[in-house]
Amino acid sequence: MNIELRHLRYYVAVAEEASFSAAARRVHVAQQVLSTQIRQLEEAVGTVLLRRTSRGVVLTPAGAAFLDSARATLAGLERGVAAALHAAASVSGRLRVGSSVAAAGEMRSRLLGAFADAYPAADVELVTYDLTAPAAGLLDHRTDVALIRPPIDAPGIELEEVEAEPRVFVLPAGHPLAGRDMLELADVAGLPWVAAAPAADGCAPLTWRDEWLVSPRPGGDVPVIGAEARTIDEWREHVVAGHGISLCPASSEEYNARPGLVFVPGKGVPLTSLCVAWRQGDERPVVRGFVELALGVARDGVAEG
Repeated sequence: MNIELRHLRYYVAVAEEASFSAAARRVHVAQQVLSTQIRQLEEAVGTVLLRRTSRGVVLTPAGAAFLDSARATLAGLERGVAAALHAAASVSGRLRVGSSVAAAGEMRSRLLGAFADAYPAADVELVTYDLTAPAAGLLDHRTDVALIRPPIDAPGIELEEVEAEPRVFVLPAGHPLAGRDMLELADVAGLPWVAAAPAADGCAPLTWRDEWLVSPRPGGDVPVIGAEARTIDEWREHVVAGHGISLCPASSEEYNARPGLVFVPGKGVPLTSLCVAWRQGDERPVVRGFVELALGVARDGVAEG
């Protein structure tokens, strides 16, 4: 059995009150519950810590030694909580979070919610950017941090991966391949594609859109551009109209879904990453707070996986 904080709190209460009944009132539990928890603690430690006598509860030599450690642990926890609250309170002001339309999905919502919970003094503004602005406002300083999908071929931008996921093919409902369970790039060789319009926000013009065309391709075929889209609505309309097929992150199927679109899992298609991005050298607490929280959520996700 693991020793938990409640065991330490109950033990300190009994030791300081020298009475199970008084300690039970202090920690607001039934005396029987308190006694059970103390027995569990003694089993975990491996020795008797307390003895009942006619004068009340007394500590054994082992119990006296353990009391010092228990108090130190609880005091350390209180200091940690106080430090965390102080740090959270010091992170304040407006934070403009840019988001590529390709970054929409559950993880974006999770990060924004977690940041709001952790830093209630910060005022968050979410700004969504279309397909021609893969850096989501970082380059022209319209945003402070961003959730984007690489590559971002621009100077002075730092990226850290938060999540990696598969990509799925997007086809018009009547397409001959729309009924397939899975598609590979070889299956769509020679078909026209709906491509993002060249970047207009200072990123390398074709780098980001080539990522979503999977160009260059292992098979050597060159993507055929059937249409270009600047916004997500234009992209959907072009696919539904049969002007070309495309790819999107698996997590954004629900966001992109509309009548006339079909999503087919990809096989052998490189994964896409969701990244938190910020300007190099920006050490403002509100920016560092968001970046560090995003990376913490990412680490938690890896540990759970």
